[in-house]
Amino acid sequence: MEIIHQKKRQTRHLILHPSRANKAMLKRKAIPLSLLAIIAIIISGVIIMNINDEEKSPKTKDHILDKDGLITKYDSFISERMNKKKLTPIDKTQLESFLKLNLDILSGLITPEEVDRTNINVDVKLWAPKLLTAPIISATMTNTYIIKEPTSSTKGVYGEFSSSILRKDDKAPWEYSSLSMLNLYKFPILTDFEPTDYAKLNLKLVDKFLLSNLENQAQRIDFSPTSNYKEFASSNRNGLNYAFYKFISTKSAVPLTVVFGVQEDQYNEHEIYPKNWYYVYMKRGS
Repeated sequence: MEIIHQKKRQTRHLILHPSRANKAMLKRKAIPLSLLAIIAIIISGVIIMNINDEEKSPKTKDHILDKDGLITKYDSFISERMNKKKLTPIDKTQLESFLKLNLDILSGLITPEEVDRTNINVDVKLWAPKLLTAPIISATMTNTYIIKEPTSSTKGVYGEFSSSILRKDDKAPWEYSSLSMLNLYKFPILTDFEPTDYAKLNLKLVDKFLLSNLENQAQRIDFSPTSNYKEFASSNRNGLNYAFYKFISTKSAVPLTVVFGVQEDQYNEHEIYPKNWYYVYMKRGS
């Protein structure tokens, strides 16, 4: 798992001052000893990194990269040539599996570190704050999967979904996760979810409301530990949702809340379940 640091750690070495008679001699000895200590720390750090690399399973993302770290033999499952994208059965299976994985983390069934070591499709990045003593409270998970392998004459195809997970501090469990169909080309990605897809995720629909209900405080659901429902409703990205469908679930006796956001052009007031959702917000607790 990669930890993204924003500032390098500084180290200080404390040398005790001996008596005046032996000061010069011991000082000469202390210098090489301190250098040896630094070398030992560096070597041990390299060993630890190597051990972590050995424990980490090979990633699908690594498979599609060439020797220069570029994706040249595969095309993404979305491209600028499209005006919309409907998820295929393969895409939906991967998406449902990834949603389940996020819920497993929020319920404490598995940690992001375990996911990174054992799941070949999912790459985890922990975001370290600038202040080194501050806890890591956010991470990004990217699920990369191969749809078609390349041949001698055609490129392969890969798909990818990403989620963000948050917690209040390093002593707290991971509490929030979100995932969207937002893409670089800004065309709709049609998730094509059916009632059976929600049933497979063990989600029970309990409410439906509009973005305006958050704005007028008729609904007060917090989607993040860093912003309340008022700030959420006024944000540009989240404000693209028009309607919300609230589901509940339970994993390992932990209650979970899952809210799917739908854009206005995909909203059908007669639909009981959202067919083509834009955003999903997952929360540990009710």
